[in-house]
Amino acid sequence: MTIKHINSFGIFGGASLNSVQTALMETDGLDVFEVKNTSQIFYPETLINDIRSVIGRKDLSLADIRKDEKIRKIEEDITQFYAEIINNASETEEIDVVGVDGLTILNKPEEICSYQIDKGQALHNLAGKKIVTHFHKADLLSGGQASPLSPVFFSAITQNCEKPLLIIDVEAVSSLIHISETGWMIAFDCAPGAAMIEDWTYRHANMQTDYNGTMAAFGKADEQIITSLLNHKFLRRKPPKSLDIRDFADKKEHLEGLTVENGAATATAFIAKAIAKAAKELIEQLPEKIILAGEINKNPTLRRKIKQEFAPLAVEDLRDIYKYDLSIGAQVVAFNAVRRLNNMHITFPSTTGAYEPLSGGEIYD
Repeated sequence: MTIKHINSFGIFGGASLNSVQTALMETDGLDVFEVKNTSQIFYPETLINDIRSVIGRKDLSLADIRKDEKIRKIEEDITQFYAEIINNASETEEIDVVGVDGLTILNKPEEICSYQIDKGQALHNLAGKKIVTHFHKADLLSGGQASPLSPVFFSAITQNCEKPLLIIDVEAVSSLIHISETGWMIAFDCAPGAAMIEDWTYRHANMQTDYNGTMAAFGKADEQIITSLLNHKFLRRKPPKSLDIRDFADKKEHLEGLTVENGAATATAFIAKAIAKAAKELIEQLPEKIILAGEINKNPTLRRKIKQEFAPLAVEDLRDIYKYDLSIGAQVVAFNAVRRLNNMHITFPSTTGAYEPLSGGEIYD
């Protein structure tokens, strides 16, 4: 039986250490009726430091994750942190289900591995709510890339928009979602996103990110370094494909030696150019309607650079067509949780490369 008007609470850890996104949504998995609340909640500083020590490991493998006591402790701490978020939200809001897409510390679909930190059963025990998590697993086991998981959500909130359209979703990594006149979707991770900027600012300015893109705005991008970065093997791959934030770890050393402002400017300009390069080379024909979504509202410098790269085509902000434009990652999770309860598909051969359309997510109740 189809479930109607569920109050779904989404928690999105992504691959960013800037904050956890949350969103409370009323939906049936087909339409978004209302987004009642959104927030961005910072990780405790001690937890951020522990997570960075894991994410920074270039040689991290699934075997390491399974046996590493430090990772187990971090997973317990993050689960406890997520449970506190749910319990706090429950004090003032009615929540029927909680979708959780925990912090991604490893993404290697070629090894059938994408690991998000959170423990579903423990989270259910601590928060007393129905939990849907581990959305990536079914897709991986069906030969998919496990990302992006956002296309059905974007299709739902743009159903009244003229098609075809292209959505640029900038989170920790950047994704493209192309929706044709018939509703056919093509999607793939296309470039680094906010995580690359956050890595630079943390290591060189002891800041979680380039707030409002201020450092990049005052810096000068190094075009020679950008040209080198644009030759990265990931950018040459055909979709379907998904990105691990470590995929560009071998290239970030190119930025060393730059000033803090110039490094931020170079990383920001590169992300914009990489997104545009992917769109122009991998989308058969760019549509007239392009929408910029995700955490881009936090970085007007990156937004401006992306729009410049697509000129003379006009790039609209998601807020121009959708009033609930904050915490999009968490909204995707809340939406997908209800689709899982209804056994609706969240990934497709054309969005992740899976063998067939699939629902996804493990339910703990």
